[in-house]
Amino acid sequence: MQKASQEFFKDRVIAYSSRHISESLEVGDRKYSFPKVITIVLVDFEIPELKGSDKFIQHVMLKDDENKIFSDKMSFLLIDLTKFAAEINFEQLREDSQKWCYVIKNMWRLKEGDIPKEETIFRELFENCKISKLNAMEKQEYEKSVLEYEDVKDAMDYHHRMGFAEGMEKGMEKGMEKGREEGLKTLTHTVKNLLAMGLTFEEIVKITGLPEKEVRRLCNN
Repeated sequence: MQKASQEFFKDRVIAYSSRHISESLEVGDRKYSFPKVITIVLVDFEIPELKGSDKFIQHVMLKDDENKIFSDKMSFLLIDLTKFAAEINFEQLREDSQKWCYVIKNMWRLKEGDIPKEETIFRELFENCKISKLNAMEKQEYEKSVLEYEDVKDAMDYHHRMGFAEGMEKGMEKGMEKGREEGLKTLTHTVKNLLAMGLTFEEIVKITGLPEKEVRRLCNN
């Protein structure tokens, strides 16, 4: 899951996929018989290539300049979760792929009755993901949150630089203010997600490095 856009996001995706291919090769293998690597990335920011479109999945493959497939050994699926806002009614969704994206995007805020009883698999997922059942996973989720914080921090730095760049065109002060607003929005979203995952304020303070007073203020925004 990628929570916010980053300057080198696409490069990171390619690097991680390439690393997986490299690690799957055995020493001395001259046939390069590695399996297909399909990288699925859930992103919680708007994918520029899908802007203004109803599509929410960007499928990227290795092709030549005539749009012919060069190799099917590496491909990418980028899934734009921003197109599944909480305001959408679950019952309006027709395709299972849409339902999965909606549930992944909004699981932390779903309540009893939001998912119809006949949607068995999604009801089961909801029951298994209730906050009250996360105690046994607390350590694992905490460690995951620490790693995610580094991604969020990079994203905040990127947004700040983007805000600064826009400020060069529209005025230094306005650009810096936009960067601060974007950074604050990202940090607020992250803090609320960590709280929804069952982490205490003390644990969130350790992850973010923010004073507890500031963490509580962000939660109330």
